[in-house]
Amino acid sequence: MTHENRVADSIEALSLPQASLQTVLSHVFADIDEAVLVADEQRQIILVNRAALELFGYDEAQILGRSAREIYADPAVFEKEGRTRFHADASRQHTSYLCAYRRRDGSVFDAETIAGPMRDPASGRIMYLGIIRDVTARLSTEKALHSLHCIASDQSLDFGQRRQAILKLGCAHFGLPVGVVGRVEEGDYRVIDVLDAGNSLQVGDVFPIADTYCWHVLAKGGPFGMDGTNRARLAAELSDQRYGTRTYVGSPILVAGELYGTLNFWGPDDAGLFSQADMDLIGMFAQWVGQEIRMERSIAALTDAHEKLSRVATVDELTGLGNRRLLVQQLDHEIERARRQQQPLSVAMVDIDHFKQLNDSYGHVAGDAALRHFADLLRDSLRGSDLVGRWGGEEFLLLLPDTAVDAALTTLNRLLDQIRHQPFAAENHAISLSASAGVTQFSTDEGAEATIKRADTALYRAKAAGRGCVERG
Repeated sequence: MTHENRVADSIEALSLPQASLQTVLSHVFADIDEAVLVADEQRQIILVNRAALELFGYDEAQILGRSAREIYADPAVFEKEGRTRFHADASRQHTSYLCAYRRRDGSVFDAETIAGPMRDPASGRIMYLGIIRDVTARLSTEKALHSLHCIASDQSLDFGQRRQAILKLGCAHFGLPVGVVGRVEEGDYRVIDVLDAGNSLQVGDVFPIADTYCWHVLAKGGPFGMDGTNRARLAAELSDQRYGTRTYVGSPILVAGELYGTLNFWGPDDAGLFSQADMDLIGMFAQWVGQEIRMERSIAALTDAHEKLSRVATVDELTGLGNRRLLVQQLDHEIERARRQQQPLSVAMVDIDHFKQLNDSYGHVAGDAALRHFADLLRDSLRGSDLVGRWGGEEFLLLLPDTAVDAALTTLNRLLDQIRHQPFAAENHAISLSASAGVTQFSTDEGAEATIKRADTALYRAKAAGRGCVERG
């Protein structure tokens, strides 16, 4: 029989003329799971069942005869209900509502209450019936799930911030000061994220998994809690007692179906017992953390792939320098900057002399080595603000911002001299290189193509002049 049917039958039985209140209470309410209290016209408690005694923490002698005011968390609510539900002229209809109550030990809980007035068929007196079910855990779980949804859908938070928010939510819900997302790696437990009021744990800390309660989570393969039901036995089994953990709850974290680690909350004090709702909730928290980690990995992989594609599109694979596509973009940017700031910009084209002959004499492997060696010399010899890339074949383009052509000539002559005096090794030979260069200064009345053409023309004049030199365009 459902809760609603039992309540309906109980209220109907109280209205039967032939049934005394004593008989109805002893036969109908005595052993039901919900707490039942009956108060007289002055709202003093006159009847209770076993569930009510257990819920409120009284024995029968302690609660009978007391004012119902004492079980209300807020006396103002007691007064308000006296004006609305619990008076002689109130409607006989029993209504369902939420109310906060207080136990004998002072603790407060939320309860779903079905209550209203009734008339004792034996004496004709008006009395008040309350059927009370503690829903604190349910409401707390619903609130936690709502908060979890808000965290997971908050696009203003990054992945790390969302994990921290879940740890904060879990610590608040379970009433424990420490929350950890940990990675299990070859028998070790590594702290990935942590929320610890006492700062006893830090991100990156590593422990043997066998010395942590996480071992029980992994052994069970699901949510696990340590509380008053198993604390003594588990504490005796654990070799590492450095943190004095007295209460613990954790769950495995799966990422794309594979074990990643565990989500755990713990504290040094004895706390209440964990319910099945708590186990379900820690499992859901861990599931969300796993999803966050999976999404973070996916985005990181996409970002890495994008960076690799961008690198392939703009970097010369052989030399590691920027390729022609990147150089065009950089030149356009530097031209715009030179125009805006009215600063000089020099552009140089540099070419390895007799490169075909080198390939024919030593092979293409040596030719590739020559290009890499040449690129390294260019890269190492220029300023940090200068730009260099492979234009094509054995030709390289240099962009020298804030540099007039006379200064650029000096730079290039020094560079060609370094190239002549720094040979490279290939096929057991020390091979010396020489290079020719053409340089020009950008003019504000022309574009990138015209500037490059003038540098290229100057390069050909340098080759015609005997190579190994710089010509100005």
